[in-house]
Amino acid sequence: MPFADANGIRIAYELIGAERDGTPLVMTHGFAGPATRYWRPEIEVLAEKRPLLIYDVRGHDLTTVPADPATYSMPTFAADLAGLLDALGIERAHVGGVSMGGMITAQFAVDYPERCASVMLCDTTCGNSDGDDPAGKWESRMREGISMLGHMVGKYGLAETMRREWEWKQENDPHLAESPYSVEDDHARLKLMTPEGHIGAGRAIIERPDLRERVRAIAAPTMVMIGEWDDFLPCALRDHDLIPGSRLVLRERCGHGSRWRAETFIAEVEGFLADVEAGRPVAGPAGYLAG
Repeated sequence: MPFADANGIRIAYELIGAERDGTPLVMTHGFAGPATRYWRPEIEVLAEKRPLLIYDVRGHDLTTVPADPATYSMPTFAADLAGLLDALGIERAHVGGVSMGGMITAQFAVDYPERCASVMLCDTTCGNSDGDDPAGKWESRMREGISMLGHMVGKYGLAETMRREWEWKQENDPHLAESPYSVEDDHARLKLMTPEGHIGAGRAIIERPDLRERVRAIAAPTMVMIGEWDDFLPCALRDHDLIPGSRLVLRERCGHGSRWRAETFIAEVEGFLADVEAGRPVAGPAGYLAG
């Protein structure tokens, strides 16, 4: 596994298809979902047409796990990515991410706009508000949920926290029976985490900057993609409205995460990148995917 020293930490990464020509694609994973040893099988097909860079975010798996929660933040995560690109000699890239990875992508897009050939915000939010609108209500609930998870991890550990989380899902998730994710997946995923990394990354999500005003200035071609059953849906609809000329993709019969009808996730990323690279307009909603 290659590593790069960037922004004061050691980042584990893989550059798949490095021999291919074209602008690289960077994809950032979600909360407690490391890329190099967990997420890669779902998305490595994206390397068939261009170089694909995946990496473990600070606090995750093989990348440095600082003990101090104060060293975790969305601006720091974005700076880590910029440092990784510098270390690899990548000046500009297509930049995307899912869930927490989408939050990092949004932060990177506003902090380093000149480095974004395009932007993909998947199953995520650009805001962090307390509003009475549907997006604000979800952002408040998410902060409460992540805070509760952090408390439980600190008190009971990762395994017991996951067990309780799954009990909650069984009682409250109307689409759990259709989910492509399993309790076995969560066991495998959390084996790659430490309590310190989980708590630190959770803190970064809770305290992330509210980017609702800043994302209005994103000039790179942008896709906002979301599952119709995803709790982040109100945020995605709002963010699509905020980002001028963005494309909205609403994935039918999908919840949170790229594994739901994974072929549609891959197809929409590929289609968006093909349009960007051909200079075709990307603005407007794509609507529901067929099937």
